Amino acid sequence: MRQCTATAEVPPVDLLVAILAGQGRVNESELVGTSGPVRCELALWHEGEHADHVWDWRDQPTHALWARWTPDGTMRFESLRWCETNRLPDDDACTLYQAHAREHSWDVRDPETEALRRSILANYAGWLAQLTRKPD
Repeated sequence: MRQCTATAEVPPVDLLVAILAGQGRVNESELVGTSGPVRCELALWHEGEHADHVWDWRDQPTHALWARWTPDGTMRFESLRWCETNRLPDDDACTLYQAHAREHSWDVRDPETEALRRSILANYAGWLAQLTRKPD
């Protein structure tokens, strides 16, 4: 299933307030890369709000901070428990929050990453074949 492509701008002050409310304090170096746009991590055609993981709690590894927004751009931040579903047999953990809509993270494909993968395969197929060839 393709990933939802909805994006939104994260209000940096609101994000900082949400982080401080859940963690008490934060170092400036930890905030590098936290502001800017977010992109929904859920599968295309999900119901309800869009969601993107924005922060890992220092002292609460079972939860993370998620940006949740509506189609009109109204954003809120919510601390949510990680999904506890694992994919067998390789035991990959779902990287979405518990009770997320529809597919687990391993079934959701980022269209930008897929396009890059196809481009690399098309443009560098011979080179990749040489790299993966078994030695004589």
